[in-house]
Amino acid sequence: MVLLQLRSLRSWLLSSEHSFRETLNSIFWLSCLLGLMFVQFRRLVVRLLRLGRVKAHRHGPTVQHLWNICFYASATLFLLLYQALLIRPEVMRETGKYFPQYINAIFATACDPAKFEIVTVVLVSYRVLTTVTQLSRGDYSVAFSGALNAALLLCCFALRLENYSILLNLYLAVYGAGEEAFLLAASRTVRPQWLTTFALLKCGTWIYLFLNLLPFEFLIPTLYARRELLPLKVCYWLWYCSCVWNSPLLKLLYHKIYHLHPHDCAGGGSAFRCILSDDWQNFRHFRNLQQAYLELKLHESKQKANKVTLTDMSAKTAYQTIKCVLTLKRKLKRMRENRASLEHQE
Repeated sequence: MVLLQLRSLRSWLLSSEHSFRETLNSIFWLSCLLGLMFVQFRRLVVRLLRLGRVKAHRHGPTVQHLWNICFYASATLFLLLYQALLIRPEVMRETGKYFPQYINAIFATACDPAKFEIVTVVLVSYRVLTTVTQLSRGDYSVAFSGALNAALLLCCFALRLENYSILLNLYLAVYGAGEEAFLLAASRTVRPQWLTTFALLKCGTWIYLFLNLLPFEFLIPTLYARRELLPLKVCYWLWYCSCVWNSPLLKLLYHKIYHLHPHDCAGGGSAFRCILSDDWQNFRHFRNLQQAYLELKLHESKQKANKVTLTDMSAKTAYQTIKCVLTLKRKLKRMRENRASLEHQE
């Protein structure tokens, strides 16, 4: 079965015309293939981390950061060459005409639909794998943002907006590589100065990309695009709002409002460590274990208190019983003495 699907994937890559259903099928099987590659990558990196005597609880986040850095770095290099060698000459040739086909260069259509489809399938497959990983870790808002990004890529492919998709993914790949590098470096240090530096770098790069670069190069042109690009407008707005929702600025605000105690935050009360922390699943797990342990200790203390109370009650009951018995004996003794005195008088 797997061999048949791999053969169908190979035939899909070699063919030039595909239906949307075949593209989705290829995305699914390529996501599975990337999952198998990630498993092998994890085994290799874990062996190296064990040789380096890294603690076991750090293996998972370190492997995930290294995997993302490798993919984003490869995607950055490939997309940069793809945009410079294939798209830019065509855009320059078209914009040099008296009557160009498009007003804004980012809405340039695909010059090679086959290559554009392969690039889209690879990027969407990676997004699908990342979304599944984030869902398994409990990061539902980040997973939803990744799903919206995959939908945006498919929308760009359906509308044949090659330059739009390649430029957007190039910016996101550069940002993703830098962000993962900051998170990996922050996970390996405990100095507050370095944590502050990495947190400020993360916030600065996010502000530059999502508040300076993307709004002027993509958001505003997409807002004023023609009516035929309505699906692109909807997908881009939903994805952009999800990115703002998961931004480090809102995470800082959330930390200031809700993390009133160090035990409520994975950063231990530090705002910068909270921004750089993404291992919330283990934090919730250990917090639930700690809460269950405290509840168990409270239950045991209540049981001990109940036992002490029952012991005191039983002691009081025994004392009252003995007291009653002694009182009855005294009364019986007095009654016998009275009877004996009456019989003696008679």
